[in-house]
Amino acid sequence: MLSNLAPKANSVMGIDCSTQSFAFAIIENDKLKKWGEIQFEGKNVYERILDSRKKIDALSKEFDVDYVVLEAAIMVRSVQVAIKMAYVFGAVMASILNKNIRVVEVAPISWQNYIGNKALTPIEKAKIKKENPGKSKSWYTNKYRQVRKDKTKIWVKEKFDKDIGSDNVTDAIGIAWFGWNKTRR
Repeated sequence: MLSNLAPKANSVMGIDCSTQSFAFAIIENDKLKKWGEIQFEGKNVYERILDSRKKIDALSKEFDVDYVVLEAAIMVRSVQVAIKMAYVFGAVMASILNKNIRVVEVAPISWQNYIGNKALTPIEKAKIKKENPGKSKSWYTNKYRQVRKDKTKIWVKEKFDKDIGSDNVTDAIGIAWFGWNKTRR
């Protein structure tokens, strides 16, 4: 993931980006310094791309960090979704990057495991199914995802004493914490 020759970070920004929003968190000197979420407006992905570029450009000076760590898009439901995600990521990254920022991608399972949010066990999944019988496969998949997001919220509350409502932001904090610790070695 990181070269041994890469300099240690003084500040790291974690990003959880989608076609709808940009969630970020900045860790500096072992402390959570900034965090937030920017919603993209528009009737379609192209309008949201333009909106994302304008909003991120306006805030880019606040993103003065050594490393940007972003969650790699691992699982997408369709090629069209992947393409739209790539459009938005391109617009966002073009606004953030400068010649001094290093970019690192991390698989969701890597940062989640790092903060102690392991994949649900078969026992945990069976309990959810028992408590919610007769649901569709996609319902259970979404429920498992929500349980993990809730675990990340709890981790943020315990680690940083912050009650943050957006699971996108808490994911960005987990990503930033992972990146901070990996770039400090």
